[in-house]
Amino acid sequence: MSIPSHILNLIENNAVDEAIVSLDSLIASGDISAEAYFQRGRLHWRAGHRRAAINDYHSALELDPDSPAGEALRFTMSIMDFYNKDLYNP
Repeated sequence: MSIPSHILNLIENNAVDEAIVSLDSLIASGDISAEAYFQRGRLHWRAGHRRAAINDYHSALELDPDSPAGEALRFTMSIMDFYNKDLYNP
Protein backbone atom coordinates (compact mmCIF):
# COMPACT_ATOMS: atom_id res chain seq x y z
CA MET A 1 0.00 0.00 0.00
CA SER A 2 1.29 3.45 -0.84
CA ILE A 3 1.12 6.48 1.38
CA PRO A 4 -1.68 8.94 0.49
CA SER A 5 -0.61 12.10 -1.31
CA HIS A 6 -1.75 14.45 1.45
CA ILE A 7 0.69 12.76 3.86
CA LEU A 8 3.48 12.90 1.28
CA ASN A 9 2.77 16.63 0.89
CA LEU A 10 3.12 17.10 4.65
CA ILE A 11 6.45 15.28 4.57
CA GLU A 12 7.69 17.34 1.62
CA ASN A 13 6.65 20.57 3.35
CA ASN A 14 8.51 19.54 6.52
CA ALA A 15 5.32 19.43 8.61
CA VAL A 16 6.84 16.70 10.77
CA ASP A 17 4.34 16.65 13.64
CA GLU A 18 1.31 16.73 11.35
CA ALA A 19 2.76 13.99 9.16
CA ILE A 20 3.43 11.79 12.21
CA VAL A 21 -0.15 12.23 13.40
CA SER A 22 -1.46 11.40 9.92
CA LEU A 23 0.71 8.29 9.70
CA ASP A 24 -0.42 7.29 13.20
CA SER A 25 -4.02 7.47 12.00
CA LEU A 26 -3.22 5.56 8.82
CA ILE A 27 -1.53 2.75 10.74
CA ALA A 28 -4.26 2.66 13.40
CA SER A 29 -6.91 2.31 10.69
CA GLY A 30 -5.38 -0.99 9.65
CA ASP A 31 -3.58 0.23 6.53
CA ILE A 32 -0.32 -1.16 7.81
CA SER A 33 2.62 -1.14 5.42
CA ALA A 34 6.37 -1.24 5.72
CA GLU A 35 6.51 2.09 3.86
CA ALA A 36 4.23 3.77 6.43
CA TYR A 37 6.41 2.56 9.31
CA PHE A 38 9.59 3.54 7.48
CA GLN A 39 8.35 7.06 6.72
CA ARG A 40 7.07 7.53 10.27
CA GLY A 41 10.46 6.33 11.56
CA ARG A 42 12.23 8.90 9.41
CA LEU A 43 9.95 11.60 10.77
CA HIS A 44 10.48 10.49 14.36
CA TRP A 45 14.25 10.58 13.79
CA ARG A 46 13.98 14.09 12.36
CA ALA A 47 11.91 15.17 15.38
CA GLY A 48 14.47 13.72 17.80
CA HIS A 49 12.33 10.77 18.92
CA ARG A 50 15.10 8.21 18.62
CA ARG A 51 13.40 5.28 20.35
CA ALA A 52 10.21 5.69 18.32
CA ALA A 53 12.25 5.83 15.10
CA ILE A 54 14.10 2.62 15.94
CA ASN A 55 10.82 0.86 16.82
CA ASP A 56 9.27 1.94 13.51
CA TYR A 57 12.30 0.73 11.56
CA HIS A 58 12.01 -2.65 13.27
CA SER A 59 8.28 -2.81 12.46
CA ALA A 60 8.96 -2.00 8.82
CA LEU A 61 11.57 -4.76 8.63
CA GLU A 62 9.15 -7.29 10.13
CA LEU A 63 6.69 -6.52 7.34
CA ASP A 64 9.28 -6.31 4.57
CA PRO A 65 12.84 -7.55 5.15
CA ASP A 66 13.95 -5.74 1.97
CA SER A 67 12.64 -2.37 3.19
CA PRO A 68 15.01 0.61 3.18
CA ALA A 69 14.38 0.61 6.93
CA GLY A 70 17.21 -1.93 7.22
CA GLU A 71 19.76 0.58 6.02
CA ALA A 72 18.17 3.32 8.11
CA LEU A 73 18.35 1.09 11.19
CA ARG A 74 22.03 0.30 10.59
CA PHE A 75 22.74 4.01 10.16
CA THR A 76 20.78 4.84 13.30
CA MET A 77 22.54 2.23 15.40
CA SER A 78 25.97 3.38 14.19
CA ILE A 79 25.12 6.89 15.35
CA MET A 80 23.77 5.66 18.68
CA ASP A 81 26.88 3.51 19.26
CA PHE A 82 29.33 6.31 18.55
CA TYR A 83 31.00 8.16 21.36
CA ASN A 84 34.22 10.07 21.69
CA LYS A 85 36.42 8.47 24.38
CA ASP A 86 38.36 11.70 24.76
CA LEU A 87 35.25 13.46 26.01
CA TYR A 88 34.90 10.94 28.84
CA ASN A 89 38.61 10.89 29.84
CA PRO A 90 39.82 14.46 30.30
